[in-house]
Amino acid sequence: MENQFQIPLDLPDVRILEVSQQANSWLIRVESTLNETTCRKCGRTILNFHGHDEAIRLRHLPLFEVPVRIELRPKRYRCPDCDGRTSTQQPSWYQRRSPHTKAYDQWLLKLLINSTVSDVSVKLGVSQACVTGVLDRWVATAVNWDEFESIAVIGIDEISLKRGHRDFVAIITTKTAHGVLVLGVLADRKQETVEAFFAAIPAPLKATLKTVCLDMHVGYANAVQAQLPKVCLVADRFHVAKAYRNCADTVRKQALKRLKQSLPKAQYAGLKGVMWAFRKPFHDLDPAEKTVLNRLFIYAPEVEQAYTLREQLTDIFTQEQTKIGATLAIQAWYNRVRRYNIKAFEPFLTTLDHWLDEITNYFQEGRSSGFVEGFNNRIKVLKRRCYGIFNVKHIFQRLTLDLHGYARFSST
Repeated sequence: MENQFQIPLDLPDVRILEVSQQANSWLIRVESTLNETTCRKCGRTILNFHGHDEAIRLRHLPLFEVPVRIELRPKRYRCPDCDGRTSTQQPSWYQRRSPHTKAYDQWLLKLLINSTVSDVSVKLGVSQACVTGVLDRWVATAVNWDEFESIAVIGIDEISLKRGHRDFVAIITTKTAHGVLVLGVLADRKQETVEAFFAAIPAPLKATLKTVCLDMHVGYANAVQAQLPKVCLVADRFHVAKAYRNCADTVRKQALKRLKQSLPKAQYAGLKGVMWAFRKPFHDLDPAEKTVLNRLFIYAPEVEQAYTLREQLTDIFTQEQTKIGATLAIQAWYNRVRRYNIKAFEPFLTTLDHWLDEITNYFQEGRSSGFVEGFNNRIKVLKRRCYGIFNVKHIFQRLTLDLHGYARFSST
């Protein structure tokens, strides 16, 4: 007796009848202490006891890593107002047709956070179908709009599910005081798909939406304008920066390709490491990086022009100014690029021709889809962890679980 102690079963409204140890598990036989149930037809409380159903066994929380099963014979009650129809009592601690108690389901889901279905399956000795069944019972496959009182900002971006930029899905998120919430994982990035999502947002929530941040995808913009005409469209600053920085990088690549052919090997070797120096702002360079970058500028003055233009545009985005001021500054920058006649910047100048209004909307509220880009990293990690995940409903479930699982399913 000195080596034993009691542990509460912690299941409401039950009485323990017997505890027995089987080969590799504990079996706990219980009965309900409730003497009523609800008629499944009329919904009234019924008290006329009719008998017991066949015994069911439910997987419960393990005890010192030993599996525990609960055995229960559910009570049945007869309804006097429904032609004697009987209804089975449904205790609060398990769901009908589930092979587990609710406590076990929630414990399994905590193990699944930042893990994989196959890994949890092996650890618990259950089938993968069992794990996905628990996920389906507890985690929705789509957003529940009733949980929101307002949505101020939405971000739209896409991510490729397969290598080689194939099978894009659109990721729609929002930023709240509690972090980033996933609103939708859409099967593709077509305008009609995105438009259907926005059409499904309840009208009261649409009225609270002020800003939509998106990359410069025409389909996204058209979908927002069709369903949310009063919303401010903001072209994501990070995508804008990537576009003009790529143009400057193209100038560097072209120059290095030419210099590799024209310079002696010893002189070209003196440009080693210039790529990393070129990608940094000048004030972040150490002396060695400044030396190698200046050496490249001497050999290729057009690279210095591209570098200077890139940093000038970056300065515009980092300064606090109005939309009008930013528009004038970007237009002046646009004219300087035209004067320098650097062909590599042509794609970005075309982008400015089509998206300048959305790009400069950033300066009104300082909104960006930085939270979307950070969220996309979660999806990339999920893809690698699960060796590929292609069902958008499953992606939504797993992202929701990873983000909010501990808050929803932990008792602490």
